[in-house]
This record gives sequence, structure tokens and C-alpha cells, in this order.
Amino acid sequence: MLAAAGISLLAGKTADAIVIAVVILFNTAIGFFQEYRAEEALESLKAQAAPEADVLRDCPEVRDCIELSIPTGRIVPGDIILLDAGARVPADARLIEAANLEVEEAMLTGESIAAAKTVAALEGEALGVSDRTNLVYGGTIVTNGRGRAIVYATGAHTEMGKIATLIQETEKVQSPLQRQTSDLGKKLGLLALGMATATIVLGLALSLPFAEIALFALAGAVSSIPEGLPAVMSITLAVGVNRMARRKAIMRRLPAVDTLGAATVICSDKTGTLTTNQMTVQRLLAGDKAVAVSGAGFAPEGEFTMGGEPFDPNAASEVRLALCIGALCNDARLVRHEHDDRADWEIRGDPTEGALVVAAAKAGHHKEELEESYHRVDELPFNSKVKFMATFHRNGDDEVLVFVKGAPETVLERCTARRVNGAARPLDEADREAILEANHNMASDALRVLGLAYQAIAPAEVERVKEDLAYGHPVELVFVGLAGMMDPPRPEVPEAVARAQGAGIRVMMATGDHKVTGEAIA
Repeated sequence: MLAAAGISLLAGKTADAIVIAVVILFNTAIGFFQEYRAEEALESLKAQAAPEADVLRDCPEVRDCIELSIPTGRIVPGDIILLDAGARVPADARLIEAANLEVEEAMLTGESIAAAKTVAALEGEALGVSDRTNLVYGGTIVTNGRGRAIVYATGAHTEMGKIATLIQETEKVQSPLQRQTSDLGKKLGLLALGMATATIVLGLALSLPFAEIALFALAGAVSSIPEGLPAVMSITLAVGVNRMARRKAIMRRLPAVDTLGAATVICSDKTGTLTTNQMTVQRLLAGDKAVAVSGAGFAPEGEFTMGGEPFDPNAASEVRLALCIGALCNDARLVRHEHDDRADWEIRGDPTEGALVVAAAKAGHHKEELEESYHRVDELPFNSKVKFMATFHRNGDDEVLVFVKGAPETVLERCTARRVNGAARPLDEADREAILEANHNMASDALRVLGLAYQAIAPAEVERVKEDLAYGHPVELVFVGLAGMMDPPRPEVPEAVARAQGAGIRVMMATGDHKVTGEAIA
């Protein structure tokens, strides 16, 4: 276009040169305006993702450190960061203290289950990101516990930064439209050169003045260039970008619209993209009641059904008790955020525990209200050895209720009775086999299953029972039921997939989960 404008100017076609220059400026303005808007939107997102972090500095000794709250962008290697449930990890760091610390690393590993962290040294070389249990990574979320860590990498040197760098270093490939336009430009250039050559040869053969021959040749070359084509292309792409923006898809480059339009296969991550990344209880087996729970996400909205018919979870004592155990033997919190036109719900703590809190709230049993009646007096935190968690709650002056949740097999081993129809009866071998079979069936449907149990004891027995549970000594728990949960698909996903397939686009799911889990989501 610049060459055409120059040739037109040299040929005395000032009007043509001005028109071409205006088209060039118009194209440049459209491209700049779109990229500026995209950059503004991205900067806004970055600002939202860059909160402040609590750090310790000026530490002659750890107990003498000064605690500061600073923007994450000012954190440097060597800072000691403080981690609590609900906090976003500001940088990659090595743990020096961890108490029941769990971190959701779905954005890095694709796993919706929070990773348990430890300060212990690890053996082996070239461990994967998910295997480095004594490290925390910038951008991930602390779901449970607390800890301290020494920062060793920030910015582009973090695991997330390395991913961003790889994306930036990816070789830029022309879009299909750019390739076609480039080919058209070459062909038009050859056509213009051919026309100019033919004009010169014909003019010389007719013995015309060379000045006239050159003028006709230049005029022919310029007229063969469709100077309006770039403007039409830019306007068309800009319209596409604006349509995408209305659908909350930000594009930094105009040609990206064409590339997206030419896609025939979409490979999508599962966790957080096809799914909500919000664990949700979908089934309860309590006593002889097999109950389904509807609703997705953290909003306490959903229905209970049994055999396809509406079911009141408070009408069956086993179901009500299972929900209450799940909510009380739990460190997660359900928080409501009010907005002008809507309310958002957030889980502060482990997403799996959050699913149990939400399920209880759907039945009208809100954790805060339950805690007023059943005050927690002690606890046995979850760890990978015992594979369960136990909490002790005062029930009046003469009784303490022990609530236990954990791996179904482990919980079942510690049970001597089963609650059915409002009463506890001895747990026989047939009961155990039936419970384990139900657990297997839930797991085969890609559900994460937890067992729930309880025991009523005297206040003086709390320490003894806690010790027995911790060291695997015989206890007499009453098995209540199983809770099956999963990270459900987003409600809009089926329609989106159907529309993509209707447009001739194959949709493929990429996940590190087990094949059964992936098939269940699909």
C-alpha cells in the first residue's frame, strides 16, 4: 500500500495517493484501537489477580520479623510469605512451616482436589510439579491450613511465568486469511509488473514518447492494486472482534478472528473449563436411603430426590445426620458476597469439604447455626496416614458427639454398628460388603466418596477416644453413610459442545484424570 501511494505520487496522481494514505491510516487506527482495548482489558484482569500478600522482612530471627502487607509485585526472592486458607500464593516458594496446609493447583496440574503440603525434604530427581509437595506456586489458592514459605522465584521465573514465556516465544503463524491475502498480493504484484512490462513494450513498438509510456505503465500498475481491500478486511475483522468481545472473549490481534473461524478441532482442558472447578455432592447413601442431590457449584440451591421422586432430607434421621456430620466435621466455610444484581458464593477452605457444607445448607442446615448447638471442643486433623478427620462436639453437659469423615474403607474399619431407620444396629459382614459395593459403584461413576460415622461418648472420654482414633486402636463408631461428589460440568457446556459439533468442529477433552472420570464427564 505504501509503495502504491508512492508510485501514485510520483505519477502525479495526488488524489489517488491521498486516498491510499487515508486507507492506510484507517487500517492502522482500527488495529491500534482494538489492541489498545484488548490490552486495557488484560491489564484490568491482571490488576484483579494481583492482590496484596503478607510477608515477613527484616528478620534477625524469625520471631523478630516485621510483618508487612505489600503488593505481590514487590515480593522478591528471600521474602517469607504467610499463607492462610483462602489466600492466593503470590510467588513460588519453599515451605518452612505447614499446618494441615492444602493448596488447589488446578491451574497448573488440572487436579480439582487440593494438594496436601509438607515441609519434608523430597527424594528423587526431576520431580513433576504435582510431586513437589514441599513447594507452593504463585497463582494457586490455599484451601486449608496455614504455613510459611521462603520465596525463591517471582515473575517470569515462576512456573506460571515460564508458561507465559513459552506462549510468548511460540512461533507466530499467519492466519489462513493472511496467507491468502499474501498470495493474492504476490499474484497482483506479478500482474501489475506484467501489465507495466507489456505497456512499455507496446509503447516502444508504437514509438510513443517514453514519458507517456512510463506514465501509462505506472497508472496501469496502480489501478491493478485494490486499495480498498485492506480496509474492507480490517472492518470485517473488527466486527468479528466486537462480536467476540460481547461474548466475553478478548482478542488482542484482529487476524485471530479468522484463525478461530478456521478451527476444525477444539482441545479443551477439563478442570475449570468444561467443569465448574467446584466440587458438588451428587449422591448420599444413608442407612437404606439412596438420595440424589441436584444443583451445581457453591450456591446452596438444589433438590433432594429418591427414586426420581422429591424427597425431604429432614424426614429421614440418617440423611439429616449424614448432612450434619459432613458440615460439622469440616473446616471449610461458605461465604456469600452481595452484589447489586446478584449474590455470589465462595468456599473458603478445601473444595471437597466445601461440597459437604453446601449439601447441608441445601437441606437448611447451615454450618454456623449447627456450630451454635454443637460446639467443637477438640479435633483430630486429617492426614495421609489415618485417612480421616474427627471432630468432637459438646451435646449438652453430659455428652460429646464424635463425628468422623474420611476414606470409606478406613472409616468402615472403625465401625461396629450401622444406623438404619433411626437406630443403631450391629454391623455384620453382609452390611460391610453392601457398603463397599456401593462405594465401588459411586467411584466407578467418577464420584469422590467419603464415609461418615459418629459415636456418643462422655466428656471425660474425649482424650482416650482421640488417641484410639489416632493410633488405630479399636473404637466403636456407628456408620451413617456415604457422600459421593464430583466437579460437575458447567451448565452451558452441553449446548456449547453441540453447537460446535453442529458447525463441524470436533471437541476433544484433555485431562490428567483417570479414564473413568473423563468418560463420566464426557
